[in-house]
Amino acid sequence: MQPNKLKILMIGPAESGKTRIANYISESINIEEAEAPRPTQGVRIVEFELPNLNVNGKSINIDIELWDCSGDHRFESCWPALRVGVQGVILVCSPNTTQAAAREMELLYNYFVSQPKLSAKQCVLFYNCTDEQEEIDALNLSPTFSKVSQVAVNLKTGGNRLKIDFSSYITSVLHSINKES
Repeated sequence: MQPNKLKILMIGPAESGKTRIANYISESINIEEAEAPRPTQGVRIVEFELPNLNVNGKSINIDIELWDCSGDHRFESCWPALRVGVQGVILVCSPNTTQAAAREMELLYNYFVSQPKLSAKQCVLFYNCTDEQEEIDALNLSPTFSKVSQVAVNLKTGGNRLKIDFSSYITSVLHSINKES
């Protein structure tokens, strides 16, 4: 049975572009109109419908509750509440990802994906790049991420591609949930 609403967390290091991606996916804002980045305070929940999703040969509409989570560790005490009922996790990192940020991605994966026993199919890594030359391979992520889909995101040139990749990810989450039930 299909759920009628999915709770998806979007989390990653501070200033990795989570809010811009969330706004674009949810069609909350046109990228050309985007303001200067402002740090998210705790969490911001964006609700929207993803129409005409092809799941098992059927076209369905699914409501998405996208939790755009701050990358600031001073909100870490909120993490247990954020994780309750989560059905999917989008990890976001950017080209300025350092070794420390790569370790942070591992910490986030362990806390939000492994501990609540989500499958690798319920997680995706969005590599928010601004330049065509930037490669996901440059991230030097641990082998933990070998089974996680990794998607290069460029909102300036590939926004439509992002929407397709997001829809594919949501389909993957729905398939994973259906296997469990």
